[in-house]
Amino acid sequence: MYLAHEAGRLAGVPGDRIGQWARWGHIQASVSAAEPHVYAFDDVAEAIAVHELLDLGFALPAIRRAVEALGGARGWPLARSGLHVVHGRLAVERGGLLLDLMGGSEQEVLPFDGRLDPVAVLRAGGWPARALGLTAVEVDAGRLGGRATVRGSRIAVEDAVTLADPSAHGLTAGDVEEAARWLAA
Repeated sequence: MYLAHEAGRLAGVPGDRIGQWARWGHIQASVSAAEPHVYAFDDVAEAIAVHELLDLGFALPAIRRAVEALGGARGWPLARSGLHVVHGRLAVERGGLLLDLMGGSEQEVLPFDGRLDPVAVLRAGGWPARALGLTAVEVDAGRLGGRATVRGSRIAVEDAVTLADPSAHGLTAGDVEEAARWLAA
């Protein structure tokens, strides 16, 4: 479970942006929509999908139309629907085909490439790890309450940088350096 600032850090945006996206229906706060909003692992993956689409040049109204076309923010449609970007268009996997989400009516789109996988981005350390090319950080919803950890360990990144003897915990100097870079992002 994540508060907005934690979800924002993992998605690579400020926490208030996460709140805006939830209010506007791009994502949801599925754990608790009451104040303070509490987001689940999949909600953060959905926020990563929104961030990816914005970086690819899609406007928020177009992203909102895609969310609505896929059934609304409930159910994590961007992160879980097999979303692709093909030649600047959004498409979704349906029965081995790609169907155009933005053309007014669903049409076949080829080729079958450009798949977005925001869940994999989150598992690989979220937006900070992606932006910095880090490989020693991961996020597992079932480990340490979904906090970012050093890959293959139960050590949170913020704890890894404060250990007196990281090697006693099976961490390398590279692991600690990447944890520090992730925290600074």
